[in-house]
Amino acid sequence: MVHSFHPKRVQNIMDKISTFKCYDPFRKDLGMFVSDEIPAQVHVANYRREDLSSVNELLDIANNSNIIEVIQDFLGATPTISNINMWWSIPGKEKAEQAQLFHRDVDDLKFCKLFIYLTDVDMSNGPHVYVEGSSSSKKLREIRRYNNEEIIKTFGEYSIKYFTAPKGSAFIVDTYGFHKGLLPKNKKRLLFQVQYSLSPIGIESYSPIKIENNKYNKYINRLIIK
Repeated sequence: MVHSFHPKRVQNIMDKISTFKCYDPFRKDLGMFVSDEIPAQVHVANYRREDLSSVNELLDIANNSNIIEVIQDFLGATPTISNINMWWSIPGKEKAEQAQLFHRDVDDLKFCKLFIYLTDVDMSNGPHVYVEGSSSSKKLREIRRYNNEEIIKTFGEYSIKYFTAPKGSAFIVDTYGFHKGLLPKNKKRLLFQVQYSLSPIGIESYSPIKIENNKYNKYINRLIIK
């Protein structure tokens, strides 16, 4: 854990996003919907980056000087915020899909992600799961989804770590290492993510938005705000 944000700050964020609509990145034909009316087939309901970029509380977190210092030490260079994202993970599904299965991220030569729980997270509502030591391993380099048995056989069950924590908890992860979001059982999980990298991410289409009283580092934020 690198930080824990006060519950009042978390509530301020929840209030700001309350009018934003979500979408399913894997079922875009469902269109946009509010978080209280998520279609039954949806596993994850994402908010749009342009909406999130308009929330000062989120930009303040992404640009927190203590966090930026840790990220810069890891990257060995001034970071670029190459994505911000937030999504609900929905319970009641029979089996995991997409990022709920073990995988490596391969977004840049070097990158990492800040995760912040905006709901309390226990084993029932989809904790982040990480395979300790896998980011430096040359095993299982094929980029695809892996099942639990493959991971356990290669790295051992003891290496699988579950991040359960109260809302407001923040942690930084090198997501080249194997990870997933555990399929929630009976409660929704809301997670905020900031990706830091050396360069823009090739699969992303960037349309920086203009905000009032822009106080943020122009280089670090150049992909998300003007």
